[in-house]
Amino acid sequence: MTPTIMAIIMLAIIIGFVFYKKVPIQFVLAVVPIICALFLGFSLNKVSGYAVDSINSTMKSVGYMLLFAFMYFTLLSETGMFDIIVGGFIRLTKGKVNVYIVMIMTTIIAGFGALTASVASAYLVVFPVMITLYKKLKFDRKAAMIIAQTAISAMCFVPWGVGIGNSAVFAKVDPLTLAKQVIPISLCFIPVIILQWIYFGIRHKKQVGSTGIVADVEETVEKKQNSNSRPQFLWINLIIFICTLVALAYLKYPPYMVFIFATLLTTVINYPNPKDYRPLWAKGGATFFNTLLMYVAISIFVGIFNQTGMIKGISSLIVSIFPTFLARYIHIILLAVCVVILRFVPYQLYNSLYPLLISIGASFGLSGFVIIAPFVTNLALATGSSPMTPTTHIGTGLLEIDVEEYSKTAVPIQTVTNILVIIIGMIVGAIK
Repeated sequence: MTPTIMAIIMLAIIIGFVFYKKVPIQFVLAVVPIICALFLGFSLNKVSGYAVDSINSTMKSVGYMLLFAFMYFTLLSETGMFDIIVGGFIRLTKGKVNVYIVMIMTTIIAGFGALTASVASAYLVVFPVMITLYKKLKFDRKAAMIIAQTAISAMCFVPWGVGIGNSAVFAKVDPLTLAKQVIPISLCFIPVIILQWIYFGIRHKKQVGSTGIVADVEETVEKKQNSNSRPQFLWINLIIFICTLVALAYLKYPPYMVFIFATLLTTVINYPNPKDYRPLWAKGGATFFNTLLMYVAISIFVGIFNQTGMIKGISSLIVSIFPTFLARYIHIILLAVCVVILRFVPYQLYNSLYPLLISIGASFGLSGFVIIAPFVTNLALATGSSPMTPTTHIGTGLLEIDVEEYSKTAVPIQTVTNILVIIIGMIVGAIK
């Protein structure tokens, strides 16, 4: 059996289980690729090597960071720092906070967080700060994540970012030149982001009855107290938080080291008694475990899918089925459907298509930069909507929402967002 046929069978089985919902998807993603690889003739030791290498790569890039990041933000949330900041913000605005202000703040903070060159870090910057406001205004946290992800996608032009780096490697193009080509496409996101604000604002008003703040929000924020609250250490905690952001965004220190020190300082200052900090560590660890399990499953799937030749086979099949008269626009067509496709398969499928797309584009006089640039930003809309992407589980975990429910909401909205950006880009000449 060829890798292409096996890839189709494997994806069909996985998609079937996604809709069946009776078997934990984590185990489906881990077990099905192993069985398929064995049917292709690979030894169990070889398959295990592919899986372990992929898991190690994932843990090295984000896994260790997340362990301490979840612990740190669990501790910081328990101190009440974010509640105090939100309460002060509400008083400063004299209670005039509304969902539009919250959405704009989400966009700005997420965009700032994207400067860390990591979607995971961007989520860790925006959501712990904003989640209290989302809850107080009864704002849909799925919408908040969609808004944040759109802002992060628009910021993918930064030359040190993962989007530019991965695309440049797969496409074999210069990252700085590619970044310059992406900037005009990023600007096409601005009107679409505004449309998202309007859409979610109207939807929120229908659901809640008002775009304004809930009447008793200020009182609730002021009265909310628990045994873990540490208002006396507000300024110390805030300074540590700001230093953490600076270390991540500007100094580019290893994220896991940054969060190790931040967790240590926050623990020692706020909860020196082991009886106080151990339950909080356990709480953060529980969140990390659920995310880690999904990370391991996705890593096994991606590692085997890439190394057994299945991804190359299915990418060649996709290109071969396109009619000749559509070849000139194959990159735009594939880009337009990427949100739906990557709902069920890893984004590496698209990365593997880059050399083929560049070759086809060259026959029509299009440079590799022109072909690949739209994928840098718009592919992030797809990966940020898919449960097949590990970082999606970070965002949903921080926002305390179900990843499948989020994806169900995000995929149609981000499909429209993606198509609108493409249309605007083609009108202004940023996408060709």
